[in-house]
Amino acid sequence: IGGTTTNVCTVGIDFKQYGVTLNFTPVVLAEGRILLRVATEVTEIDPDRSFNFVTVTVNGFRTRKNETTVELPSGGSIVSAGLLQTNKRQVIAGLPGLMNLPILGALFRSRDYQRDETELMIVVTPYIARTLAPGEVARPDDGLADASDPQGWFLGRVNRLYSTTSNPQALQNYKGKVGFIND
Repeated sequence: IGGTTTNVCTVGIDFKQYGVTLNFTPVVLAEGRILLRVATEVTEIDPDRSFNFVTVTVNGFRTRKNETTVELPSGGSIVSAGLLQTNKRQVIAGLPGLMNLPILGALFRSRDYQRDETELMIVVTPYIARTLAPGEVARPDDGLADASDPQGWFLGRVNRLYSTTSNPQALQNYKGKVGFIND
């Protein structure tokens, strides 16, 4: 049995998204009821899980996940909290050389303790939106009073600044509601 084997090591790098990922999956059940699946993922670079390979530093990641499913009415709210993170750090700073002196070095250095705590909190309020009847929707050209030809030519106007009673379309009140309708 003959032959040669060559051991070749190659480095491949994949890019990974990190940060906060938030996914909602709503399912409309009966009249006015919503089944809502909320999935949260927090991915961050973790220096403690990094390693060096030849000349490349490969970062490690820490991922925390939370997933919940609830049934709630349209307009009801869900509050989800958790995904806590605590970072503790101690930093010693001072004058180089003098801070390392026995006994007197304490006068030339300081210690700084830092503790950071974060918590992710999500508040979701789903609504079931219904379609509008054509009479409930206002058109963009409702209430438009066309400018006369001389006003358009000489003054550059597209519509009149003040409508007159000769155009009943221009005096109509706005129909419909702004945004979606909450039942």
